[in-house]
Amino acid sequence: MRKTIGLSAALLLFASVLSAQVWLEIGPKAMMGMTGLANANINGDANHDSSLGFATSLGGAANLSIGERHGLSFELLRANYSHSMTYRGDAAGNRTINMEWESLDMYLLYRYIRPNGAFAEIGGKSTGIFAAQQSYGTNWEDAKGAYADRYFSGCFGVGGFVTANRVLTVKTGLRAEYAFTDLMSEEGQAANYPAYYSNYENYAETFPFRLGFYLEVTFGVGGVAQAECGARGVLFGTAY
Repeated sequence: MRKTIGLSAALLLFASVLSAQVWLEIGPKAMMGMTGLANANINGDANHDSSLGFATSLGGAANLSIGERHGLSFELLRANYSHSMTYRGDAAGNRTINMEWESLDMYLLYRYIRPNGAFAEIGGKSTGIFAAQQSYGTNWEDAKGAYADRYFSGCFGVGGFVTANRVLTVKTGLRAEYAFTDLMSEEGQAANYPAYYSNYENYAETFPFRLGFYLEVTFGVGGVAQAECGARGVLFGTAY
């Protein structure tokens, strides 16, 4: 019975997609904002003070609009993340810990678009780390082995259309992201990263989070829509 209901829902969705206007847009995207880390050991340690870091992303987006209200967005962005902490437990004095990692972020999000151009989006992000470094005081080290090759985050955002025509669309928005897998690799967990200089009884996972502002400029490639005569055909540009 459940399989029948699921199949029926999938067929109805497929039929609605086929009957709706479907448009494809591609273009550059940039995002910047504040980052932080959630780690139970560090956040609960009086010897640690954490500061929000900064992250920038640059890449491209491909948006598939299904009708006037629904859309799917795929984004591929190269990103740079940073985070810093102050540790007061060193006998020699306070130490600053800086963490930096570079990644390739892949997003897949669903967007619901209101008639006034405002939209909400929800989806996920896969972050593939290809470089990482960390400092303790003035000593920097290559920390790639201690950081996970990949971690995953949930994303939610709101935004709106700045301008839209049949050629070009400009959108801005705010997006919140929170990881649900550990930033550290098995090697890093064994060495108690990122706070390897402290002795905690139990290891605590590290979950990066981010709040960012983005600008997206897309160009209409084309789509499939129903003409006045009732026939469906391929059109160039966008539906806006």
